[in-house]
Amino acid sequence: MSKQQDQKSNKVELPHKCSCPCGETKFTVERTPFVRFYCHCEICQNLYKTDYADVVVVKSKYVQLDSNDVNFKKYRLPPALDRSTCNACGKPAAGFLKGIPGLALSFISADNFHDKSALPTPLGHVFYHRKRKEVEDALPKIHGYWKSELKVSAWILPRIASA
Repeated sequence: MSKQQDQKSNKVELPHKCSCPCGETKFTVERTPFVRFYCHCEICQNLYKTDYADVVVVKSKYVQLDSNDVNFKKYRLPPALDRSTCNACGKPAAGFLKGIPGLALSFISADNFHDKSALPTPLGHVFYHRKRKEVEDALPKIHGYWKSELKVSAWILPRIASA
């Protein structure tokens, strides 16, 4: 299929082009993410410098960092995301969860995608008990640490086989 035909059918070309907000840390995502949600945890609030993070999930094997100029850090005990941040702006690139054998996932800010048109619709808000301000939408708002962890798992697990 030619690029023109692809544009006419409104399909987004793969791989997705992504970068941190300053553009120094570039990466590609070879598949379209299969889950999207809003995270209100304190780690996301502090790392993203915002009230909540708009997060998408894709299998890690489809994420290729094009830059080695990143810093990796875990912000809590395992199993935890190994989050990469740009050394230039300090903002997140991609987080990697590798602690579960055979199930390596990447959590990426939707804002890091240059073209957001193919991203899935958000499913809800997690860690809402940590919210900084009310969000007025019809999406589910999950309160509590374990309820939030379980809800993210419930969103991911049924979709992962086809991702």
